[in-house]
Amino acid sequence: MTRRSVGLVLALAVAVLTGCAGIPTSGPVERVEDEVGLGESTVRYTPSGPIPGMTETQVVRGFLDAMLAYPVTHRVAAEYLTPTAAQRWRPGASTTVYSSVEAFSASVGSTRVELGTEVRLDEQGSLTPAEGTERLRFALERIDGQWRIANPPDGVLVSRDWFEDYVRAFDLFFLDASGRHLVPVPVHEVVGDQLATSLMTSLALGPPPEPPGLTTAVPPEGELRASVPVVGGVAQVDFARRVGDLSTSTQKRLSAQVAWTLRQVPVVTDVQITGDGTVVAPTGDLVQDARGWASYGPDKSRRWVHVTAGDIVHQVGPRAQQPVPGAWGRTDGGATAVAVGEELAVGVWTDRARVTTARGGRPLDLTGDRFVRPAVDIDSMGWLVDRQDGRARVRVHDGESLTLVPSPGLPVLSSFAISPDGARYAATSGGRLLLGGVERREGRVVGLTEPEQLPTQAAAREVAWVDGTRVAHLGPRGTQVRSVRIDGTGAVDAWPGGGQLLPGIDPVALVATPAARSDLYLLDTEGGVWVLDRTRWVQLDLPAARGIA
Repeated sequence: MTRRSVGLVLALAVAVLTGCAGIPTSGPVERVEDEVGLGESTVRYTPSGPIPGMTETQVVRGFLDAMLAYPVTHRVAAEYLTPTAAQRWRPGASTTVYSSVEAFSASVGSTRVELGTEVRLDEQGSLTPAEGTERLRFALERIDGQWRIANPPDGVLVSRDWFEDYVRAFDLFFLDASGRHLVPVPVHEVVGDQLATSLMTSLALGPPPEPPGLTTAVPPEGELRASVPVVGGVAQVDFARRVGDLSTSTQKRLSAQVAWTLRQVPVVTDVQITGDGTVVAPTGDLVQDARGWASYGPDKSRRWVHVTAGDIVHQVGPRAQQPVPGAWGRTDGGATAVAVGEELAVGVWTDRARVTTARGGRPLDLTGDRFVRPAVDIDSMGWLVDRQDGRARVRVHDGESLTLVPSPGLPVLSSFAISPDGARYAATSGGRLLLGGVERREGRVVGLTEPEQLPTQAAAREVAWVDGTRVAHLGPRGTQVRSVRIDGTGAVDAWPGGGQLLPGIDPVALVATPAARSDLYLLDTEGGVWVLDRTRWVQLDLPAARGIA
């Protein structure tokens, strides 16, 4: 997605621009209280249906206007269609967002529409850029003497204003190949009373192809009851199959996916999953806490970063710091950065690297060229990235052996980071912010997918994962920390939420902890280490540091 799409279409703080020029707004408008707390508009709109004597162009304009109904309903829009077209029309197939629209009478029974398009959502809510001009030709027929549309395009067409008022970013949670970790997939859904239904419907459509290897324990969309009501805070999810007869492990995975997905709905506190007279209750509870199943998410215990300073490796948190246990806590050997996990530690110098146990035992030394900051992922695998033959070389140690990982299209990198769930990687190269997937087979990393470039407002130097669907990165010197969702949306010029401006420092390294609520750390040119403490940056009392990981 281009900078213009991010800035004008999806950054919710931008000024609202007119997105439905030329479309009549003839129905009643009602202002109500904000029900769900997601910052959506409180305006509800019920469009008018067709009236006798409308011209072809007026019918098409009325159809476009009817798709702007909120709460969402397609009943009025279908009244502008022929009976046959109304039966064939699939409004849920996609959503196209436009910034301008013009309708012209082409000939008798034909109207041409030109849309200045911005982005498009697929059936599941995944967003892709669609900047340009889309030309549609509507064929109309007379039904009982009145013009009606015979060939509506599948999906709905909505204005930028409508999109910014009523659509928000969410995550669907699928399982990795092992079934032990949840992996979020970013989507956009319409907020309101049907949000729980929309999220579950999208979840039941199954995992997308990227990142590779995702699985699901959720039955397919055809077996999901049409509505997911929320009664007294309990989201009631009902399937056609006997989900209560599934194995205990499958019930746990199903529960985790549903709970993590539906907890994003502000009114949902609990979930109940039923099917054909059975109840999913892997722990014995018929109603499950929507905030449960933490073991499937990021490791909450990993609230530390590791700082090489004063000739040792420090384990540093927002409120405490100490040398790491074992050999690395006695000497860092002059390493530029050391990453320490529960079982494994990886240290790098410019031209060499060392992999050890977490306490420094069983060292494996290897040579290389310009190593970037190492990483240890959620499965305790150590990642080493350097350069060879003018491109990136990626090697992974699984605790037993070192593997060269195929990484097609990956150029020489200035930074590299693995997502908290281990399913994706982010990197920087030549000012570009890159994103790709991690391929695993039988618990081993077997490859990286070719990277895609994420939009940035300026050159990116260092990248860190904020959570499973958002990364933060350093821009050019003198600029703030920036962040962006991995679908290219929600770019903000600061840590997510904005407002925490950097003090007068020049950061050279950026690290975020992989816990459920991550902490952000910076290393400046003078060796100072800083942590973001709620709304202010605080320098930690450490010797001048060489690196953080």
